Amino acid sequence: MEPKVKMKRPSKSKWTIQQKIIQALPVAGLIAFVTVLFYIQHYGLFKTPADLQAFIKQFGSFAVVVFLIVQAIQPVIPFLPGGIATIVGMLMFGNLAGILYSYLGLVVGEFALFFLIRRFGPRFARFVLSPKNYQKFETTLQAHTRDIKRLLIVCFIFPFLPDDLVCLVAGMTDLSFKEYAKIILIFKLWSVAAYGYLVLFVIHQAPLLFH
Repeated sequence: MEPKVKMKRPSKSKWTIQQKIIQALPVAGLIAFVTVLFYIQHYGLFKTPADLQAFIKQFGSFAVVVFLIVQAIQPVIPFLPGGIATIVGMLMFGNLAGILYSYLGLVVGEFALFFLIRRFGPRFARFVLSPKNYQKFETTLQAHTRDIKRLLIVCFIFPFLPDDLVCLVAGMTDLSFKEYAKIILIFKLWSVAAYGYLVLFVIHQAPLLFH
């Protein structure tokens, strides 16, 4: 019989250090994320769709990755009106690819939005919303706590409704993340596609209307 080889286990002090590092990583990531959000909000980056397009193009072959990150940030800090970033994606990558990339990025962003509001509560909503929109947030929370699932679905079916604000409200209710994620995954693709194609149609028809 071969002699058994005893595996050396890390000392207790080493495990303690590794555990502390692992525990600190999410906190460090959250701090970095909030710092980026504050920077975007404070300095008003990407004031126009052209600014956003120029920013993304400079990353060349990594443009898709940057676009996904931008779309993931958009639900938390809406630095462009409505779904304009989706239109930028459609113009840059093609209609179908632009919609798919927008959908993936926005789903990640709205998952993050849910966890952030559930972790930090109204303080987070006050940080990311203007005073006017924060008032809408409080009013919606008071009026739609019980029917939040139905309100979420309606907001995604009609893409010009304030779905990100309602996602914030959902995080303050007892709606489970599983139910929330199911609604997002099923209805968000329709919302992104409907908004994108409708706005592109209006853009293409505007010169004809005013000719």
